[in-house]
Amino acid sequence: MNYIPTSEKDQKEMLKQIGISSIDDLVKEFKPPFPRKLSLSKSMSEFDLTKHMKSLALRNRILKCFVGAGSYNHYIPSALNHLLMRGEFYTGYTPYQAEINQGILQTMYEFQSFICLLTGMDVANASLYEGASALAEAILMSSSYTGRNHVFVKNGLHPQYLEVLQTYCKGTDFEFTDKIDDKTACVIAQNPDFYGNVENLLQLSERAHKAGALFITCVVEPTSLAILEPPGNYGADIVVGEGQSFGIPLNFGGPYLGFFAVKDFLLKKIPGRISGMTTDSKGDKGFVLTFQAREQHIRRERATSNITTNEGLMALASTIYLALMGRTGLRDVAKLSYSRAHLLFKKLKGIGFEALNGKPFYNEFLMKAPKSPEKIISTLINNGIFGGLDLGKDTMLICCTEMNTIQDIENYISIVRGIT
Repeated sequence: MNYIPTSEKDQKEMLKQIGISSIDDLVKEFKPPFPRKLSLSKSMSEFDLTKHMKSLALRNRILKCFVGAGSYNHYIPSALNHLLMRGEFYTGYTPYQAEINQGILQTMYEFQSFICLLTGMDVANASLYEGASALAEAILMSSSYTGRNHVFVKNGLHPQYLEVLQTYCKGTDFEFTDKIDDKTACVIAQNPDFYGNVENLLQLSERAHKAGALFITCVVEPTSLAILEPPGNYGADIVVGEGQSFGIPLNFGGPYLGFFAVKDFLLKKIPGRISGMTTDSKGDKGFVLTFQAREQHIRRERATSNITTNEGLMALASTIYLALMGRTGLRDVAKLSYSRAHLLFKKLKGIGFEALNGKPFYNEFLMKAPKSPEKIISTLINNGIFGGLDLGKDTMLICCTEMNTIQDIENYISIVRGIT
């Protein structure tokens, strides 16, 4: 349809009808408390503005990153962006006339397949917003399946994930408890946990199932799945997590990617959507949206979730990353992350840091610093290293990935030794 702007005369007549004198009066309650005239520089040509922005960019410093806590600095192959930014892919949204977009549906199917392989689960959906909301959706699904409303959360869950759970459950009859009984809808455990600890969760899984509850494993650093036991092998009914490590760069808060996988018996309860592979009337392979249990596709009261979209572009990025890395490449990433973290851990112990992890860890670990973590972290930053997360009480959460070279670790130790 054509866009026909209103004339000045039209605007005046409409304003008169609603009893105001200017368009500004419509939004005056929402205007920020800025002065009428802002102190802005003179306008620039495109050429001059580009030069100006480049000069500002040169003032940035790229730090060596030794921080994880839910966001991990992994290498992204250059081929990923080359493929991701093709015109037919470059959208964050999922088409509604899905079957005419066979390429998009195939990438969803491949993403689901990768997640199932990594987690040891039967079915995965075509992604959610991010890991925390995926975990919250798992609670809702568990309650819907069991008819219960108590939630048991094992110590070590990412604190921001816990905040999201509490927000989801606020104003409802959900209750977080410290025991597992016949009222428990689900038992939640992060592995590796927020402090890096890796555990055998089989006994916890058995306790959950004995009480009739579902067992949920949350994986925030999914490269760990390349070398750790898949959650499906130790009894997880639901596996959720964050896919940022799979080809998504560290940004200012996102976008990230939630994954959600279940055992077969929960197939019809899973939120979001599932892409399936089939054959058409001619016997040719094709892809369709198999399950669409969302309130946009069925009656609202029958919907399993009000999640109405997904991070489609991020799911595609992760699919490309996993395809490029392959089984051996992802295992190499995990082995390097593990070995570099343990090398730094050993060297920090040698200069007076105290180990606080009572269990094995993957690529993230907790240590008590011999001096103020605030001073250590600020000194490292001044030397181009983002050296860890201050958790209070003289403790630091430190992380390594394959991006941290042996020389980076030596530099880290040399700087810290100089102030401790």
